[in-house]
Amino acid sequence: MPVPPSTSAGRDGPNGSSREARVFAALIDLADTLVADFDAAAFLYRVTEHCTALLDIDDAGLMLAAAPGPLRLVAATSEAARTVELFELDASEGPCHTAFHTSTAVEHTFSATATPRWPRFSTHAHRAGYTSVHATPVLRRSNTLGVLNLFRRAPGRLPIEDRDTARALADITAISLLLQSTLEEHRTVQDQLQHALNNRNIIEQAKGFLTARHPTDPDTAFHRIRTHARHHHLRLTDLSRDIVNGTVTLPPPPDDMATA
Repeated sequence: MPVPPSTSAGRDGPNGSSREARVFAALIDLADTLVADFDAAAFLYRVTEHCTALLDIDDAGLMLAAAPGPLRLVAATSEAARTVELFELDASEGPCHTAFHTSTAVEHTFSATATPRWPRFSTHAHRAGYTSVHATPVLRRSNTLGVLNLFRRAPGRLPIEDRDTARALADITAISLLLQSTLEEHRTVQDQLQHALNNRNIIEQAKGFLTARHPTDPDTAFHRIRTHARHHHLRLTDLSRDIVNGTVTLPPPPDDMATA
């Protein structure tokens, strides 16, 4: 079950729990993705909620990119953060955008004066009431999957301890997404394998049907099915199913194909 994020960013939670314990609980929660009813949307929002619960920030946003596509906003803790994030994506400039393309953390403090590096974004973020943003890339080895964006309204940079925690949250997010992706690929392979087994079973049933109906061996029966399918441009499994269902009747085999 998901572990609900705490409501305090201080060293101790409202129930006296230590910061370390709350960080540990959050990491366990975000690692719990190998479940049958995994909800990707809920997981991504939990990432941002844990950020605001554990770190000295006001809002968080998470952007991800499905290769080779562009960055997309997948979760935000407030409408203000969502608006700023979408503006950054539309403007193609800002710390989060830079962090994604450089695969390195970027921190920036906003002011009333537009930043030359990101003039439109810095002005927009400052008007939204934010004083700084810390963008941490979500990395999977050498690949950047997205960016975890942490917004502050209070003056000052993100504390070093919080930067380390943000890095841990970004890392566990990448690991969890990779595990879920691997599981989905495994499920796809399993589905393909099951489909192949089902097809094989219906072919075996058709072979058995023909050997029972005519005095032929299984190899001869299979040869007859394949020959008929090729001649009439039919899928082997479809023809086999029709033979078993009785909707298609193959002629008896020639005498030289029959067995005693």
